[in-house]
Amino acid sequence: MRELCLPAGLRPDEVSELDRMIQKKQQVKVDQYLFHEGDIAQAIYAVRVGSFKSFRLREDGVWQIVGIHLPGELFGMDALADQHHRVSVQAMETSNVCALPLAELASLSIRIPTLGRQIMRMTSRELNTSYENHELLGRRSAQERVALFLCRYADRRRNSGLKADSFDMAISRQDLSNYLGLQLETVSRAFRQLKDSGCITASRSLLEIKDINKLRELAGFCDKTTDYAYQQ
Repeated sequence: MRELCLPAGLRPDEVSELDRMIQKKQQVKVDQYLFHEGDIAQAIYAVRVGSFKSFRLREDGVWQIVGIHLPGELFGMDALADQHHRVSVQAMETSNVCALPLAELASLSIRIPTLGRQIMRMTSRELNTSYENHELLGRRSAQERVALFLCRYADRRRNSGLKADSFDMAISRQDLSNYLGLQLETVSRAFRQLKDSGCITASRSLLEIKDINKLRELAGFCDKTTDYAYQQ
């Protein structure tokens, strides 16, 4: 987890300077807000432990979840343009984050180019995740959307060095239905179908992926260039 708050490749003096700036191990309790839509931005954040959801108020007055943030991922970059957050962010479980103060981040990135490159890489990863979120809401069936979400979720966990074939999903079925643009009963039915197909098992929040290749097939994947088999 070192790269989350102390990017690899820094000299000892650079690590010390960055370590003084970062507000590490800031605990956020379940359902607690880290910031609200419209707040003046103070920092960007890296998830160390736990998970968060970001959402915004639509014109029709309904809250829409637009992002799920897992360990190893940055969020808060929505405020870089005008220093105001465009979304609200809430912890889905008791979590820890690193806060990188915006007031010092720009100048420090100039003094420590390695830091700037690392933040760009993590920002690019977050942007790619955003593109994948739009893909979830494309012309796909409910089962395909849920299967694709689980595949992406597992991939993101693996990218952060976490277990990808068995994990607790902090996101509730209600929030997942909001995120995927589906009715709650439709999401529940899709989970039953995936369980009946032998792809997954699910007990409360614990989910196990039993057949990742079949799950990817049901999600509509066609990329055969990567080996997605997990060690059981």
